[in-house]
Amino acid sequence: MMHRLIRSRYRLLLLALVALLLRLYLRISLFSIRQRSPAYSESPTQEPNHNQLPPPISDWDISGWEPPVAVYREKVYKPAAAPVYPAIDPFPVLSKNPRPTRDVLVAPSINRPPQEHYPEQTPLFVGFTRNWPQLLQCVVSYIAAGWPAEDIYVVENTGVMYANRDGKLTLQNPFYLNHTQLAMLGVGVIVTPTLLTFSQLQNFYLWTALERQYPYFFWSHQDLLVFSLEPNITATGETNNLYTNAVTTLRHLTSGPAHHNTTNNNNPRTTQPSWAHHFFAYDHLTLVNRDAVLSLGGWDTHIPFYASDCDAYLRARWAGLAQTQSTIGLVLDVGEVMADLGALLRLEGSVARLAGDEEEEEGEGEGEELGGPGYVERWEELVALGEWMQREKYAQGNGMRNTWQVRQRGGQGEPFYRDADGFERGVRMMIETGREVFAEKWGHRGCDVEKTGAVGEDAWRLEMDWVEGTDCEDEMGRGVLGSWKGSGSW
Repeated sequence: MMHRLIRSRYRLLLLALVALLLRLYLRISLFSIRQRSPAYSESPTQEPNHNQLPPPISDWDISGWEPPVAVYREKVYKPAAAPVYPAIDPFPVLSKNPRPTRDVLVAPSINRPPQEHYPEQTPLFVGFTRNWPQLLQCVVSYIAAGWPAEDIYVVENTGVMYANRDGKLTLQNPFYLNHTQLAMLGVGVIVTPTLLTFSQLQNFYLWTALERQYPYFFWSHQDLLVFSLEPNITATGETNNLYTNAVTTLRHLTSGPAHHNTTNNNNPRTTQPSWAHHFFAYDHLTLVNRDAVLSLGGWDTHIPFYASDCDAYLRARWAGLAQTQSTIGLVLDVGEVMADLGALLRLEGSVARLAGDEEEEEGEGEGEELGGPGYVERWEELVALGEWMQREKYAQGNGMRNTWQVRQRGGQGEPFYRDADGFERGVRMMIETGREVFAEKWGHRGCDVEKTGAVGEDAWRLEMDWVEGTDCEDEMGRGVLGSWKGSGSW
């Protein structure tokens, strides 16, 4: 028995010795392979060999997958675009040296906001993509109507990233925006990370409101000219300018029974917002209940431009959310720009006129000579010009109201340059695609989809109610079986 135990131990020792030798052999072999390999020819602590060449590199041909027998015609250019008048600086005083001080660039005394801000947060987002003079006119008019400049945020949706902030674009570039002049006015700028469509921009407003903890916010189109109803202020003696009226509207909607719908009278916690949007002149200026719109999923980004408003507002209505409207001042939809925006702030010597309108007769402002020393423009003259601008915008029909977007065609050689007419053409193509998406989503062409009996749960489930290949209109241009030309939004 003892001999068997001894032999067993010897076998175990022998196996352990063989395993040890095998392990040693494998380590020596691996070390030898690494030494012979170019990848391990140097110690990790040594500097890399900068003279070592990479694997062969060749040019990549984007058309490499085209058939080798393809035939290409010689390129042919489209006719040159009609020339446009160069954009002008609409607020010359901002370019003066020395610069004007902030106490000069304020609202007329009749419209001044209170020195102590109202308790409510009143951020106003003004989206911008093209036409700086048009945007600046809009912003200055809000300041002149009493909106605190520090509550106004231009949302720069140009897609040029920080090129405008760094002063790399010029006035004739459609996407030019002057950050310096906005700062002089006390207005903030929020830059989108890339170029957004209209519906994406609306969701960006909601995101920004979440990030900055704004439960409610206002947003505005940039092609507006707004006024407080100053004769009413003078007659009543109350400070009911456009901004104050906006605040009192917000206060009404966010307090008391108007604010919430109670789904269970015995449990006040089971409430939901009762309203989504409040409109001032349709959605040219809009007050948004952030959480109510978020409860709907925000805006549908498959519908990039036109028809996105119909989709968003219809879904809010179907969800039982109120969408109300009121008048807080004059909100004019314009496509022209004044020659000197200082007239809106009643700066001495600034006259309400368009570029090229050289008038030398005496005016009716405060002062003896039009534009002379001591002259201060009258509210009535400003409003009359603004109303003329609105009529002129629609003089050739609804389809021509957005020509202000293609007034600038410069910027060649500047960062993020885009052909102005090509950019507009691309936007138009996306507009048509969005209308097609809306029609597929709701089975109907036009914002009057509710009249077909559709409800929110019907999205993407309805067969189309129009005949393909037709405009589906009667002799009066009204929609029959659905038509965009018969819809009210555009």
